[in-house]
Amino acid sequence: MSPKAVTISLDDKRRRIGAWWQKLQHVIGGVPLLLAGVERLQAPSRGGHWLAIVEIVIAALLLALFVRDARNEAMTHLKNRALAEPFTNPHPHKGPEWFDVVAGALLIVEVALSMHPGSKPLYEHALLYLGFSTALTGLLHGKLASLSWKRRFIRVDDGGLHVRLSPFRKFDVAWTDVIDIRLGERNAIVKTKGGSHTIPLSRYLNARDISDALADWRDRHALARAT
Repeated sequence: MSPKAVTISLDDKRRRIGAWWQKLQHVIGGVPLLLAGVERLQAPSRGGHWLAIVEIVIAALLLALFVRDARNEAMTHLKNRALAEPFTNPHPHKGPEWFDVVAGALLIVEVALSMHPGSKPLYEHALLYLGFSTALTGLLHGKLASLSWKRRFIRVDDGGLHVRLSPFRKFDVAWTDVIDIRLGERNAIVKTKGGSHTIPLSRYLNARDISDALADWRDRHALARAT
Protein backbone atom coordinates (compact mmCIF):
# COMPACT_ATOMS: atom_id res chain seq x y z
CA MET A 1 0.00 0.00 0.00
CA SER A 2 1.26 3.46 -0.86
CA PRO A 3 2.33 5.66 2.06
CA LYS A 4 -0.26 8.17 0.78
CA ALA A 5 -3.06 5.63 0.96
CA VAL A 6 -6.14 6.66 2.89
CA THR A 7 -8.47 4.23 4.66
CA ILE A 8 -11.79 5.46 6.04
CA SER A 9 -13.91 3.27 8.29
CA LEU A 10 -17.60 3.82 7.56
CA ASP A 11 -19.71 5.23 10.39
CA ASP A 12 -23.21 4.18 9.35
CA LYS A 13 -26.04 6.35 10.67
CA ARG A 14 -28.38 3.35 10.74
CA ARG A 15 -26.13 1.48 13.14
CA ARG A 16 -25.95 4.51 15.42
CA ILE A 17 -29.74 4.88 15.38
CA GLY A 18 -30.18 1.16 16.05
CA ALA A 19 -27.79 1.31 19.01
CA TRP A 20 -29.62 4.28 20.52
CA TRP A 21 -32.98 2.61 19.98
CA GLN A 22 -31.76 -0.43 21.91
CA LYS A 23 -30.54 1.81 24.72
CA LEU A 24 -33.90 3.56 24.87
CA GLN A 25 -35.68 0.22 25.11
CA HIS A 26 -33.49 -0.82 28.04
CA VAL A 27 -34.12 2.52 29.76
CA ILE A 28 -37.88 2.15 29.31
CA GLY A 29 -37.61 -1.27 30.95
CA GLY A 30 -35.48 0.14 33.76
CA VAL A 31 -38.00 2.76 34.91
CA PRO A 32 -40.60 0.22 36.18
CA LEU A 33 -37.83 -1.66 37.96
CA LEU A 34 -36.74 1.54 39.71
CA LEU A 35 -40.31 2.31 40.77
CA ALA A 36 -40.82 -1.27 41.93
CA GLY A 37 -37.65 -1.05 44.02
CA VAL A 38 -38.80 2.16 45.69
CA GLU A 39 -42.20 0.64 46.41
CA ARG A 40 -40.62 -2.53 47.80
CA LEU A 41 -38.31 -0.46 49.98
CA GLN A 42 -41.28 1.38 51.43
CA ALA A 43 -43.05 -1.94 52.14
CA PRO A 44 -40.26 -4.30 53.28
CA SER A 45 -42.69 -6.98 54.30
CA ARG A 46 -43.35 -7.64 50.61
CA GLY A 47 -39.84 -8.79 49.73
CA GLY A 48 -37.01 -7.38 51.78
CA HIS A 49 -34.62 -4.45 51.68
CA TRP A 50 -31.83 -6.24 49.82
CA LEU A 51 -33.95 -6.97 46.75
CA ALA A 52 -35.28 -3.41 46.70
CA ILE A 53 -31.74 -2.04 46.88
CA VAL A 54 -30.62 -4.25 43.99
CA GLU A 55 -33.53 -3.04 41.86
CA ILE A 56 -32.90 0.62 42.63
CA VAL A 57 -29.12 0.47 42.13
CA ILE A 58 -29.25 -1.31 38.77
CA ALA A 59 -32.07 0.83 37.38
CA ALA A 60 -30.52 4.09 38.61
CA LEU A 61 -27.11 3.14 37.20
CA LEU A 62 -28.67 2.31 33.84
CA LEU A 63 -30.44 5.68 33.71
CA ALA A 64 -27.26 7.52 34.72
CA LEU A 65 -25.23 5.80 31.99
CA PHE A 66 -27.88 6.64 29.42
CA VAL A 67 -27.84 10.32 30.41
CA ARG A 68 -24.03 10.34 30.27
CA ASP A 69 -23.90 8.76 26.81
CA ALA A 70 -26.63 11.07 25.48
CA ARG A 71 -24.83 14.12 26.86
CA ASN A 72 -21.50 13.06 25.31
CA GLU A 73 -23.16 12.47 21.94
CA ALA A 74 -24.88 15.86 22.03
CA MET A 75 -21.71 17.69 23.10
CA THR A 76 -19.73 16.14 20.25
CA HIS A 77 -22.23 17.26 17.63
CA LEU A 78 -22.58 20.74 19.14
CA LYS A 79 -18.81 21.17 19.23
CA ASN A 80 -18.42 20.18 15.58
CA ARG A 81 -21.22 22.52 14.58
CA ALA A 82 -19.81 25.43 16.60
CA LEU A 83 -16.38 24.99 15.04
CA ALA A 84 -17.96 24.58 11.59
CA GLU A 85 -15.89 21.46 11.10
CA PRO A 86 -16.92 18.27 9.31
CA PHE A 87 -17.54 15.14 11.28
CA THR A 88 -14.11 13.63 11.87
CA ASN A 89 -13.53 9.95 11.30
CA PRO A 90 -14.03 8.40 14.77
CA HIS A 91 -12.36 5.39 16.27
CA PRO A 92 -14.19 2.41 17.75
CA HIS A 93 -14.55 2.30 21.51
CA LYS A 94 -11.75 0.03 22.72
CA GLY A 95 -13.12 -0.88 26.14
CA PRO A 96 -16.31 -2.45 27.49
CA GLU A 97 -19.68 -0.83 26.91
CA TRP A 98 -20.87 -0.58 30.49
CA PHE A 99 -24.38 0.41 29.50
CA ASP A 100 -24.87 -3.00 27.87
CA VAL A 101 -23.33 -4.75 30.87
CA VAL A 102 -25.79 -3.05 33.23
CA ALA A 103 -28.65 -3.64 30.77
CA GLY A 104 -27.81 -7.34 30.83
CA ALA A 105 -27.89 -7.32 34.62
CA LEU A 106 -31.26 -5.57 34.44
CA LEU A 107 -32.70 -8.36 32.30
CA ILE A 108 -31.37 -11.01 34.67
CA VAL A 109 -32.91 -9.23 37.66
CA GLU A 110 -36.24 -9.00 35.83
CA VAL A 111 -36.22 -12.77 35.34
CA ALA A 112 -35.36 -13.37 38.99
CA LEU A 113 -38.19 -11.10 40.11
CA SER A 114 -40.69 -12.95 37.92
CA MET A 115 -40.02 -16.22 39.70
CA HIS A 116 -42.74 -17.50 42.00
CA PRO A 117 -43.79 -20.88 43.40
CA GLY A 118 -44.96 -23.11 40.60
CA SER A 119 -43.27 -21.18 37.79
CA LYS A 120 -40.89 -22.86 35.37
CA PRO A 121 -37.22 -23.18 36.40
CA LEU A 122 -34.97 -20.15 36.03
CA TYR A 123 -32.84 -21.78 33.33
CA GLU A 124 -35.88 -22.19 31.07
CA HIS A 125 -36.46 -18.44 30.78
CA ALA A 126 -35.20 -17.06 27.43
CA LEU A 127 -34.82 -13.61 28.99
CA LEU A 128 -32.13 -14.99 31.30
CA TYR A 129 -29.91 -15.96 28.37
CA LEU A 130 -30.65 -12.66 26.65
CA GLY A 131 -29.40 -10.92 29.77
CA PHE A 132 -26.18 -12.92 29.86
CA SER A 133 -25.57 -12.40 26.12
CA THR A 134 -26.22 -8.65 26.43
CA ALA A 135 -23.77 -8.37 29.32
CA LEU A 136 -21.16 -10.45 27.50
CA THR A 137 -21.55 -8.33 24.37
CA GLY A 138 -20.97 -5.25 26.51
CA LEU A 139 -17.80 -6.69 28.02
CA LEU A 140 -16.46 -7.63 24.57
CA HIS A 141 -17.64 -4.40 22.94
CA GLY A 142 -14.16 -3.11 22.14
CA LYS A 143 -13.07 -6.21 20.24
CA LEU A 144 -16.41 -6.60 18.46
CA ALA A 145 -16.42 -2.92 17.43
CA SER A 146 -12.89 -3.18 16.03
CA LEU A 147 -13.84 -6.21 13.95
CA SER A 148 -16.96 -4.47 12.67
CA TRP A 149 -15.06 -1.34 11.65
CA LYS A 150 -12.48 -3.38 9.76
CA ARG A 151 -15.22 -5.01 7.69
CA ARG A 152 -16.66 -1.73 6.30
CA PHE A 153 -14.28 0.76 4.76
CA ILE A 154 -13.23 2.82 1.76
CA ARG A 155 -9.56 2.82 0.81
CA VAL A 156 -7.87 4.84 -1.91
CA ASP A 157 -4.28 4.20 -2.91
CA ASP A 158 -2.07 4.26 -5.97
CA GLY A 159 -3.64 1.02 -7.15
CA GLY A 160 -7.19 2.33 -7.15
CA LEU A 161 -10.35 2.38 -5.10
CA HIS A 162 -11.30 -0.41 -2.69
CA VAL A 163 -14.80 -0.27 -1.20
CA ARG A 164 -16.54 -2.60 1.25
CA LEU A 165 -19.95 -1.23 2.18
CA SER A 166 -21.15 -4.52 3.67
CA PRO A 167 -20.11 -8.19 3.67
CA PHE A 168 -22.13 -8.61 0.46
CA ARG A 169 -21.54 -5.27 -1.23
CA LYS A 170 -17.98 -4.46 -2.20
CA PHE A 171 -15.93 -3.56 -5.25
CA ASP A 172 -12.35 -2.85 -6.29
CA VAL A 173 -11.56 -0.53 -9.16
CA ALA A 174 -8.15 0.17 -10.67
CA TRP A 175 -7.44 3.83 -11.42
CA THR A 176 -6.78 2.94 -15.05
CA ASP A 177 -10.41 1.79 -15.31
CA VAL A 178 -11.95 4.89 -13.73
CA ILE A 179 -13.58 7.33 -16.12
CA ASP A 180 -15.01 9.81 -13.62
CA ILE A 181 -15.96 10.28 -9.97
CA ARG A 182 -19.07 12.38 -9.44
CA LEU A 183 -19.58 13.72 -5.94
CA GLY A 184 -22.98 14.93 -4.75
CA GLU A 185 -24.58 15.59 -1.39
CA ARG A 186 -26.23 12.18 -1.24
CA ASN A 187 -24.10 9.91 -3.41
CA ALA A 188 -20.67 9.42 -4.90
CA ILE A 189 -20.82 7.75 -8.30
CA VAL A 190 -17.71 6.04 -9.60
CA LYS A 191 -18.01 5.62 -13.35
CA THR A 192 -15.75 2.95 -14.85
CA LYS A 193 -15.24 1.28 -18.20
CA GLY A 194 -17.32 -1.66 -17.02
CA GLY A 195 -20.19 0.30 -15.46
CA SER A 196 -20.74 2.46 -12.40
CA HIS A 197 -20.71 2.06 -8.62
CA THR A 198 -22.66 4.17 -6.12
CA ILE A 199 -21.50 5.04 -2.61
CA PRO A 200 -24.46 6.36 -0.54
CA LEU A 201 -22.78 9.28 1.23
CA SER A 202 -25.98 10.33 3.02
CA ARG A 203 -25.86 7.08 4.96
CA TYR A 204 -22.61 7.92 6.75
CA LEU A 205 -21.80 10.42 9.47
CA ASN A 206 -18.29 10.84 8.08
CA ALA A 207 -19.49 11.49 4.52
CA ARG A 208 -17.30 14.62 4.30
CA ASP A 209 -14.20 12.54 4.95
CA ILE A 210 -15.21 10.17 2.15
CA SER A 211 -15.90 13.00 -0.31
CA ASP A 212 -12.61 14.76 0.50
CA ALA A 213 -10.61 11.56 0.02
CA LEU A 214 -12.28 10.75 -3.30
CA ALA A 215 -11.92 14.32 -4.57
CA ASP A 216 -8.26 14.44 -3.60
CA TRP A 217 -7.43 11.21 -5.35
CA ARG A 218 -9.53 12.12 -8.37
CA ASP A 219 -7.46 15.27 -8.76
CA ARG A 220 -4.15 13.51 -8.16
CA HIS A 221 -4.59 10.70 -10.67
CA ALA A 222 -5.06 10.94 -14.39
CA LEU A 223 -8.37 9.23 -14.96
CA ALA A 224 -8.75 7.00 -17.95
CA ARG A 225 -11.28 8.11 -20.55
CA ALA A 226 -13.76 5.96 -22.33
CA THR A 227 -12.74 5.22 -25.86
